[in-house]
Amino acid sequence: MQLQAMIDELKPSLQDAGGRLDRLPPSRIDLLLMVALVYALAGILLGLYGGYHAGFEWLHPALRGLLPDFVWAFITRLGDERVLLVLTLLFARQRPEIFWTMLLAALFAILYSRGLKHLVDAVRPPGVYAAELLDVIGPRLRSHSFPSGHTTSAFVFAGVLFAFARTASERVVLIAVATLVGLSRVALGVHWPHDVLAGAFGGLVSAALGVWLARYWRAGLRPAVHLSLLVLPLLAMPWLLYTDGGNPSVVWFTWPLVFAMLMQFFQDYLSWRR
Repeated sequence: MQLQAMIDELKPSLQDAGGRLDRLPPSRIDLLLMVALVYALAGILLGLYGGYHAGFEWLHPALRGLLPDFVWAFITRLGDERVLLVLTLLFARQRPEIFWTMLLAALFAILYSRGLKHLVDAVRPPGVYAAELLDVIGPRLRSHSFPSGHTTSAFVFAGVLFAFARTASERVVLIAVATLVGLSRVALGVHWPHDVLAGAFGGLVSAALGVWLARYWRAGLRPAVHLSLLVLPLLAMPWLLYTDGGNPSVVWFTWPLVFAMLMQFFQDYLSWRR
């Protein structure tokens, strides 16, 4: 009976979510692909200029001089796929169409990022530069450099929100924040600029594919399916807290984040008990 009460409460908001997907302009998908093309062209031009490692020797020290290490460490955690999965709880109840679209887009991004990482298996900067010549923030990762997974994840998250954003200024801010996450990977010394550009391209294309698929496949807007999918961000919470995933330790951010999102979940889905 309690489960049925929750399902009955969810039905109206899930129906509204379907209506919002119906009203979403298809031009948003085209715009995402256009922005993705800009990053792809930047990568091509950078490669023509100096090859795969181009831009790192001047961009890495320049970025390190802009912000303290702990700030770069925080920014890079915003591209951690587990952090972003937990953050989907911000939208799950009030904007379930965004939650569903993000999960679909994430599937495309995983195929793109993980597939290319193992197929290419490019060496990261710590595998090229001697330890005394490269100041790395966090673990000194050496393999699976292309593309940047953090950048891909950040652009998937930002790209989906980009499609649903109401104003151009919101879309600019989203792309700027995702780009900053990508730059943090160069600042940390664990990725080449090419990896970041490839991650941005893949993340935006994945977001476009997720938005396109969500418009036609509404399985995630069925109450039972929606409730089942909530297991994913909930499982990501202990995974995030007890493993670093090759990231700098930012305990002061991850623990409060998990607590806040857990409270968000209780408020959104267990308030019907009252």
